[in-house]
Amino acid sequence: MPEHPHPVLDRFVYPYRLWHHFKKIQLTQPRKFLLIFDQFEEFFNNPPSVQERFKKELAELLYTTVPNVIREHIDQLTHEEYDILSEPVDVHVLFSIRSDRLSSMHSLTDVLPHLLKNRFEIRSLSVEQARQAIIKPAAIESPAFATHSFTYDEEALQAILSQFSSAADGQEVSVEPFHLQIICQACEVKIEQKLLHHEKDLEVNRSDLPSFDNLYGDYYKRQIEKLPLHLRDKAQQLLENNLIHEVGGSNEYRRIPVDKDVLLSELVNISAPPEILDMLEQAFLIRREQNSVGGYSYEIAHDTILDPIVNIKKQKQQRDNERKMAQLIMEKRRIERERIYGRTTLALLVVLLLSLLAYFNWETLYFSYRIAVDEDTKPIIRKPEKLAFIADKLKDEVMKSARQINLTNDINSWEASQLMAALYGVDGFDGNGIIKKQYLNQAQKTLNKNSCCWREMVDIDDIRATSWIISTNGILGLTNRFSCSTVHFLLTQQDSSGAWPMFILPPAVKNYSATYATAHALRALYNSLPNIKDSSFARQIHSAIGRGVQWLQLTIADKHSSRWSDYEQKEGEYESLAVSKSLSGLTLHTLNILSRSNDTLNRNWLKSLETADASVDINLRERSDKGFKTENTAVAFTDATRHLVIPWQLIATADAYNSGSFSEKLKANKWIDVVVENLDADKIAKTDRFAKAEVLIALRYLLEEQYHFK
Repeated sequence: MPEHPHPVLDRFVYPYRLWHHFKKIQLTQPRKFLLIFDQFEEFFNNPPSVQERFKKELAELLYTTVPNVIREHIDQLTHEEYDILSEPVDVHVLFSIRSDRLSSMHSLTDVLPHLLKNRFEIRSLSVEQARQAIIKPAAIESPAFATHSFTYDEEALQAILSQFSSAADGQEVSVEPFHLQIICQACEVKIEQKLLHHEKDLEVNRSDLPSFDNLYGDYYKRQIEKLPLHLRDKAQQLLENNLIHEVGGSNEYRRIPVDKDVLLSELVNISAPPEILDMLEQAFLIRREQNSVGGYSYEIAHDTILDPIVNIKKQKQQRDNERKMAQLIMEKRRIERERIYGRTTLALLVVLLLSLLAYFNWETLYFSYRIAVDEDTKPIIRKPEKLAFIADKLKDEVMKSARQINLTNDINSWEASQLMAALYGVDGFDGNGIIKKQYLNQAQKTLNKNSCCWREMVDIDDIRATSWIISTNGILGLTNRFSCSTVHFLLTQQDSSGAWPMFILPPAVKNYSATYATAHALRALYNSLPNIKDSSFARQIHSAIGRGVQWLQLTIADKHSSRWSDYEQKEGEYESLAVSKSLSGLTLHTLNILSRSNDTLNRNWLKSLETADASVDINLRERSDKGFKTENTAVAFTDATRHLVIPWQLIATADAYNSGSFSEKLKANKWIDVVVENLDADKIAKTDRFAKAEVLIALRYLLEEQYHFK
């Protein structure tokens, strides 16, 4: 707050400036003052001389109407001037301090005798108090804040409160404030990120919430990223190696306090500056405590940060072990090749490799070796013969179905397009072009010429089906073989956000931007471009692709795992809030074929692969179950689209693989290996035609260098 000269006050020299400062403000802008000292335990880390001066400054402000320096020169003041100066300054003070440091406040009571008169202990919040703690700060509008004010919808609030509510025996349900601080900070960060993309989001919805499973891990990463780039690794090294302790080889870790001098010695060893301790403290990752010998100790700030530190430490150890194993394998090959070893050397290598096998399983050893010695840009298949056998059997099944296109009413044009996409480029398939002609005849016959699109259902223009068909038409060079421009239909149905809906519904029914429709529409436009001769029309397509890609990039539900949901999540309108691993795979593949993904998205995908997902039935499907509502909120139509989970995850993993680090590639190869182990040719043969087609697309994408699914 700026100060201006005052003719009366500035006549004197004040030994304590705090009273002078607030008095000057009072004389120019009369008001009440509330001074809030948060985390006041940090004050006692200052030297005794600083503490002594502070309490005297504050005591004069609170208890002295007119300081002695003015009283001593009262004869220099008129009655009016003295009356002005003697008007009390209305000041109140609030200290926030940890309960275990409250005793430190007694050192101030010699000059601040009423300091401990009114005390309030902040305990766990009730559910209603927690609700207010979430919504009220977010509703404050101030230019001092990094974001505009915003609200939380009820579903997001309920998700937060149910996640962090707990009750000890016989006690009421309560919420710890620390958890709310982390989740609300994460939500505000997301709002701020949207502002950077010129998007103003006024409400936090369920999809805006970070993953609760990795909430504290994300918090830890955000706080580490506040440090200068060149100090982040050193900071993590200090936390991992000095401030946590494994209990007796039990794989259980605890945080431990460490003397400041010990840490300073360690900082010298890792070539880190002493200031890194202050940085970590300001980032709330460590806290400083006065110890029994008059010095200070540091420890991890909170138990919730312990697990993220331990997990990252274990990941680093795993990567180091994997690299060492790969190096040993390569060294063995070099020795064998040069034939310079003797029996003793060979025996030692055998013992070493056997010990590695005891630590790692055979699959880890195999993939580590292959990653180290190969330069493949696609995943490594440990059992290519099994995969080839299943793919060949699937090709036969899909060919049988493809030969029936246009000869039976049992295969609609959408399914026919999937069959054709799965088979293009197969040696010997449709050498005389008969099946391609049958497919074209059916597509022409089923085209709805009024709107120039296809319909799965009788009376609804279908973006899903149309996009698949246009995409396959582009691959097969059939884009211009229709009486109207199906590509133009797609361009006209793109909404202002850049996305596409699943269907074209009546005006009274709300439509929704859909991840599935947008990804497939982008594939369709991309595959059509080689067949477009009109340069102006091609520019329109490129522009539409750019807007669609931007929508996908902005609506990612979880950047840390490269996950999208079925529908855009905003304004509390949507019932389906969970991310879809199938659609996320499709979306990542779409961004990759358009060269609009990046190493971060690809690596986050690889990091988030879960073994449990690889073990599921190849025919497992996610479904949208989206209710489309009229203006009176009645459900007029339901989207029950089924999405196969495994195939699109396989395709996305193959796309992302080249961006991965050694450990991420190892994880991807092991994940795919579990999928291959669980494949059953007979079971796949009994599934639906579209499912066979999508599985075949995924298997060919893994196996065949010349098969570039677009």
